[in-house]
Amino acid sequence: MAYDPESIATALEQQQQYPVKRTLINGDTALFRPLEETDEQVFREFYTTQVPEWETEYLRHDVRDPSVISGWLRNLDYRHVFPLLAFNKFGDRVLGVATLHFMYGVQRHVAEVRLVVGKDCRKVGLGSLMVKELIRIGNDLKLYYLEAEVPAENQSAIKAFRQLGFEVKCTLEDYFMTRQGKVRDIVLMMKRLKIDWEDAFFLEF
Repeated sequence: MAYDPESIATALEQQQQYPVKRTLINGDTALFRPLEETDEQVFREFYTTQVPEWETEYLRHDVRDPSVISGWLRNLDYRHVFPLLAFNKFGDRVLGVATLHFMYGVQRHVAEVRLVVGKDCRKVGLGSLMVKELIRIGNDLKLYYLEAEVPAENQSAIKAFRQLGFEVKCTLEDYFMTRQGKVRDIVLMMKRLKIDWEDAFFLEF
């Protein structure tokens, strides 16, 4: 694979048909499918009703600003970001959001995972199931690594990523600044994916 935007788009089009059903620890059903332009209302409601305001300080963008959500949907492009949503069994309420951010150039074999789980669906395995789906996609795309940046104080998230095969690589001190101007340490975690070395490419330095 050339690891360019067009090849990523082609590979994603060949993914299994969504939505797919997943069963949570509590027996509830979640429906997984990619974000679509028609999801604006439920997508916005997720960030305003299911993510505590103090937690939004740890997100890279001001998700409570309606223009931010509108901008994402207006520029939706799976070649750059693949956003996976988890819905309730009726498909009318978002439970979680997991995104795969593709990189380019000398990092075109790496993608970043970001995850936000709604407050009503925590500790029931939803986050792990969503990350597993992104791992599956990463393997299908023949990526080499997935990486995640986790606030150092969020030990439960670090533990969960460890259980999914991510390893702590380093701690970046004062790497993240909230909109309130507070700095936080970030733990960089990475997971090596399965690689078919016969088809592997080699970077020249």
